[in-house]
Amino acid sequence: MKFHESKSFCLVLILCVALSGCSAFRDSTQNISVSSDQSDAQIFINGQLAGTGTASMAVKRNENVQIMTKKDGYVTSQKTIGKSLNTTGVLDIIGGVLFLIPLFGLLSPGAYSLDQTNVSIMLVQE
Repeated sequence: MKFHESKSFCLVLILCVALSGCSAFRDSTQNISVSSDQSDAQIFINGQLAGTGTASMAVKRNENVQIMTKKDGYVTSQKTIGKSLNTTGVLDIIGGVLFLIPLFGLLSPGAYSLDQTNVSIMLVQE
């Protein structure tokens, strides 16, 4: 490979990285906070007891989050928090139109964000 060809290749590679949203380099988790109107209600996030009354946990940003709140004498509450493509993921798509490399960022959790990060749940008496 000639010098000017390798220089061109390096320039293209740098542009690929610069034009990507770099989703692959973002944190794979995101914090979610859950609170209940009942201070002694058990809060489960993705099946794990996270706390009572209020709780927070780092969860994978590219997966739906299951929240369940329980207290004796109250109807158990269940809620699912979805995920959406975030700005970094959109930038990966735009960069991927010009070069294919940024599209690989869409395979990483960093391309997504939870639809809701602060959840408030009101329990209803049975």
